[in-house]
Amino acid sequence: MATDKRPTMLRLPEDLYEKVRYLAYAEHRSVNMQIEHALLRYITDYEKQHGTIPILKPSKVE
Repeated sequence: MATDKRPTMLRLPEDLYEKVRYLAYAEHRSVNMQIEHALLRYITDYEKQHGTIPILKPSKVE
């Protein structure tokens, strides 16, 4: 299955992971999709308060 999503590794404390896993099950998502959903909600809320976050080209990110 081809995807345009960048693979990442995330280390979480066990209790936090279990809570995310619980929410993922309750909302019929994978753990990965639950984390993506939470991040998107956080970013959306942030941008509502502070404006759009600019996306820099990889060569300019330090």
